[in-house]
Amino acid sequence: MNDWHFARPELASKLLKIFEVGITSNIALIAPRRKGKTLFLLSDLAPEAQAHGYIPIYASLWQNMDSPHEGLIGALEEAIHSISNKSVLRRLFDAKIKKATVSNELLGKVDIEFSGAPQKAQPDDLMLLDRLIGELVSLAKNKTVLLLVDEIQHLSTSASFDPLAHALRTSLDKRQGLVKTVFTGSSRHYMNLLFNESKSPFYHFVDQVPFPDLEVEFIEFLRKRLHGEYALSFAISSLQQAFEDFDKSPYWMMKMISYLVTFENRLKEAVDYTMVVMEASEGFSELAKSMKPIDMIVYKALCENKSPFTEEIFKTVENETELKGIASNVQRSIARLKKSNIISQAVNRSYRVEKPGLRKYLEKK
Repeated sequence: MNDWHFARPELASKLLKIFEVGITSNIALIAPRRKGKTLFLLSDLAPEAQAHGYIPIYASLWQNMDSPHEGLIGALEEAIHSISNKSVLRRLFDAKIKKATVSNELLGKVDIEFSGAPQKAQPDDLMLLDRLIGELVSLAKNKTVLLLVDEIQHLSTSASFDPLAHALRTSLDKRQGLVKTVFTGSSRHYMNLLFNESKSPFYHFVDQVPFPDLEVEFIEFLRKRLHGEYALSFAISSLQQAFEDFDKSPYWMMKMISYLVTFENRLKEAVDYTMVVMEASEGFSELAKSMKPIDMIVYKALCENKSPFTEEIFKTVENETELKGIASNVQRSIARLKKSNIISQAVNRSYRVEKPGLRKYLEKK
């Protein structure tokens, strides 16, 4: 359903403008998973950057979660081969877009976010990485390489990835101005470890930019297409409510649209079906089983933007669990939620929910 892509040229232009005025050469876009970051990079930012004289290169560190250096090296080699053979770079991006949008068989599949057997990049791999970046800069001639790296927070999930993080930072430092980067991250906790911890090689390396949610224009775009191409008419308020039910995730919204178009069913049935798929794919059942009663209480408070360290929450803990309502128990609960990537903590110490749809699932159960 590539023709259903809602383009965001204004956002792409805004990010490129940051580079042009010299504010920074490195940007990190942060948003939970399923918010459309990957398709934005491939479908919006890459072509806009190419039109402005950049050579965009896309790599995902989740291509091989155990060996993220392989995804990075493979992407650089593909780009060098394409440029050297005077191929159209856009074909590479079209193939990656197709790969990013093709997976519909999600029912019962829990997506993996962490490496099961992290592998340390060998010195030869790291030397090759540096050499490939240098070769790209040479091939670019008077153009600027724009490196688009998806799921950069993966580098902070295991000490095994530290050599890769150090090598990548060093390689980029050597080519300041010749290579600009846009990183994406789907965990604020691990992004914070990567960019705001003084021991990290990427400490204060980027300007972190929130990736904005899609708004009513996206819903109107969908409504017009459903009506114009499939004679399916829905009130914009009903579609907006469905989008809210999916915590403004364009990924799950498009799953619902696909179901509507295929079966020409009622909106409520399409929402209910998509919710079932969403719950299975995101592993909500497993997450719920791993949460202790106090975790449920603390998580709900954070979802409502309440401090979990209030007398009200302490009393709820005392009344609904076998624990004492004290700060240390709440702090341990927060640590468990962070470790499971259910919540994250921002630089200003505030907490944010990282699992769209989980609260609704817990309330339903």
